[in-house]
Amino acid sequence: MVLPQGLRSWVRRTVILQRTIEHLRTVRLRRTHPLGIIPDAPSRIIVEPTNACNLKCGFCGNKDMLRPWTYLPMDLYEQLIGEMVELDIPRITLHTIGESTMNPNLPDMVRIAKAAGLVATLSTNGTLLSEELVRKLVHAGPDILNVSVDAADPAAFKAIRPGIDPAGVLAGMKRLKRIRDAEGPLRDSPWGEVRLPTLVGTCVITPYFDRAEEMRFFETYGPLVDDFFFHWPNNHANYAHDEPHRLRSLIPRKAQDWLYKKVRQSCSYPWDALFLLSDGTMSVCRFDFDARVKVGRFGPQSIRELWHSEAMQSLRRAHMTFDFRDWSTCEDCSATWYENRHEHYTTSQKIKRRNGYVAARNAWLTLDPMKQRAALGSGTVESEVGKKLAVTGRG
Repeated sequence: MVLPQGLRSWVRRTVILQRTIEHLRTVRLRRTHPLGIIPDAPSRIIVEPTNACNLKCGFCGNKDMLRPWTYLPMDLYEQLIGEMVELDIPRITLHTIGESTMNPNLPDMVRIAKAAGLVATLSTNGTLLSEELVRKLVHAGPDILNVSVDAADPAAFKAIRPGIDPAGVLAGMKRLKRIRDAEGPLRDSPWGEVRLPTLVGTCVITPYFDRAEEMRFFETYGPLVDDFFFHWPNNHANYAHDEPHRLRSLIPRKAQDWLYKKVRQSCSYPWDALFLLSDGTMSVCRFDFDARVKVGRFGPQSIRELWHSEAMQSLRRAHMTFDFRDWSTCEDCSATWYENRHEHYTTSQKIKRRNGYVAARNAWLTLDPMKQRAALGSGTVESEVGKKLAVTGRG
């Protein structure tokens, strides 16, 4: 039975239905594939330039991290890029737990990735976007640069992200847009020739984001980015305990958590990505603040060895059986209970429509822009872009 597209979209964005369907699919798949369907190599590598951060956001676990601040050695990074090219891994993301711009080598890291032919994405909290750094980053040519902005009202922004200077972030974004528009590398795209990077404002939806704040948000940031992506927070693998919960219900939060854990879905990362932490540890989680989901060390072990290691097999088995006795960090991560990327995409579209915002261009990651231009002409590009948007701010 094939559901109409509208009904299918409603099911996909309704968390409890989507989770139940995915849970049952996993149960069915593990009968024939106990470890899931394992690709030869990950489709992307997420790199932590540093785990240092200059903010203490309430919905983020970085402030409670025990791991000391470190910066990824460039020789290790260059080895990673070489192995990615050998394995034909097309995408690299240069941000995870820390503030990537605190690593002074970040522009060189982008430049090396682009010289190797990789699609490169990075995110920043926008606090360090000086004229010099912005120019270096723009000239390095990342495909997408996300700036995290969760409020336009300065008081709300400071409450959400303690330690932030809202005026400084706004000035940095204006600087970024100006330099990108004048000096960014030119590239063909579904929208014609554009300058890189594509600028995306990513926003965590909090109780501060009411209708008045929405309007101010688009007035403030709309002229400075090419698109927006809105998403709900989660508990960052049980590191963030005060994240706003957006599922309004008469059912108490603990009861909701119990219910959604029962129909949780498998995390996609064990079949999709590896995360290189700044000390050389290889992890499989974007919330691995203290390297608890580690599968080995890069350098002594290659990407291929890590991807097919016994630790990876154990993690995949845990996510196929939903038995996390050996991976306790995964057990209490609400991302696999509540996070729904299709819901994030449809929520983003709804908020943009409500505020009359039309993206200058979407955050596309295609390696073949002409192919996507053809899709744009046929009206099929939006669903593809929705899939791509799911990965722009979230790793």
